[in-house]
Amino acid sequence: MKKVMKIIKPKPDPKQRLRDWQRKLRQECRNIERQIREERTVQKAIKEAAKRNDMVSAKALAKEIVSSRRTVNKLYENKAQMNSISMHLGESIGIKAFSLA
Repeated sequence: MKKVMKIIKPKPDPKQRLRDWQRKLRQECRNIERQIREERTVQKAIKEAAKRNDMVSAKALAKEIVSSRRTVNKLYENKAQMNSISMHLGESIGIKAFSLA
């Protein structure tokens, strides 16, 4: 049955595949940006804990920030790589379309 469905279902247009891939890459970039913004909320929580003189939770949150900074740097690298992949995909489809024209 799967073979029949593959025959009946046409393959997506390369431009449509490009749009789908780029949409997925943009979604992942937004997810990365969300994770980066979470660090700012933790910083605000530390300030609020310090105002309440709750040093135990402030220290725990500070340790969390130290570990999250390393993660944030990796997230920035991943975001840059995703943007690069998206640009290369667009470029390769453009070159292919130009060569076929």
